[in-house]
Amino acid sequence: MRIQLFSALAILQLAALLLCGSAWAADYPLTITDSAGRDVTFSEPVERVIVLNSDVAEAVVMLGAADKVVGVSDTVQKKGYYFPMLAKKQNVGKWNQPDYEMIGELARGGKDNITPDIVVIGYSYPDKTYGIFGVEKGLAPFKDIKAVALEFIKPENMTREMEILGKILDKESEARDYINWYDEKRSKIEKAVEGQNMPKVYAEWSSTSDLSTLGAGSGFDQVLSVAKGYNIARKLGDAYPKVGWEWVITQNPEVIIKRQTQSSDQKQIGWKSEPSSDTVKLQAVRNELLARSGASGISAVKSGKVYIMDWDILNGLDQVVGITYLAKLLHPEADLDPIGVHKEYLKRLGLEYPEGRTFVYPELESSK
Repeated sequence: MRIQLFSALAILQLAALLLCGSAWAADYPLTITDSAGRDVTFSEPVERVIVLNSDVAEAVVMLGAADKVVGVSDTVQKKGYYFPMLAKKQNVGKWNQPDYEMIGELARGGKDNITPDIVVIGYSYPDKTYGIFGVEKGLAPFKDIKAVALEFIKPENMTREMEILGKILDKESEARDYINWYDEKRSKIEKAVEGQNMPKVYAEWSSTSDLSTLGAGSGFDQVLSVAKGYNIARKLGDAYPKVGWEWVITQNPEVIIKRQTQSSDQKQIGWKSEPSSDTVKLQAVRNELLARSGASGISAVKSGKVYIMDWDILNGLDQVVGITYLAKLLHPEADLDPIGVHKEYLKRLGLEYPEGRTFVYPELESSK
């Protein structure tokens, strides 16, 4: 009787395994719609990934799929402090000029034919040569390499893009875990700034020649809305409009935020807190803006609300960290803890928060 019962249980377990196997097999071919609106179909599970930008790399690492990465762009390698597990992966060229021959060699893996278990993930940017359609064209000579556009730049697309990447990498539960955390932190921001006035904000993207700001359609415009700020450039009809300093003066922003990126040889995230050589350089950048003709009459300058922000925390999966910093900057009285959120995020990546460093200058009172 016991033998018969054992046999019956064994048969049931085998049947369950066969059913599960059928269910798994039914997942392929898998079709997703990427951020460029392209339908991409995978005939089998993805086991190899090439990432062309650091925002995608961040997402892949967050999902625990760093071991699937076989190639990275130059920007990913330069962020060794952020991606120690990717720093020694094969370089496949610049983020805006991929080496397609190298990608083809990686895809072949020493074989005559390419196993269709590989995907190249990059930006959408349909009007750029390094956008997904340019990448698709560059990969055309190589059969069985899929190209997908995922950006992780705009809050409105963040959860959707994470869900898509989770499907591609068979990491759906990990994607859902991150999305739940993201939604929790974003909801806390929205609750903390609810009912607050929206200060007028001018964000300076570049000042190398003509001033460049961020308008409607940019990721920053959406980020600023979540943080309860009003973008003075949102009606200019371009994501990256050129403006004159006289125009900024006439708009009289209440807060000015200047974009700053880290140097490529930097070994750690953020800048060393003051007093330091980092903050001396940041103050010099701030002083240039403060010394511009007519700056003394702008509300932001009068109140001292001219800030420099580490732009890395306003893009990618840590964007919700950047929004928390930004919301606290705009609304100092809001019940928000940017450093606490930042520590939680870095822990999810397997990293420690760098004590004695800052991501906003002048530093927020809560950050000191």
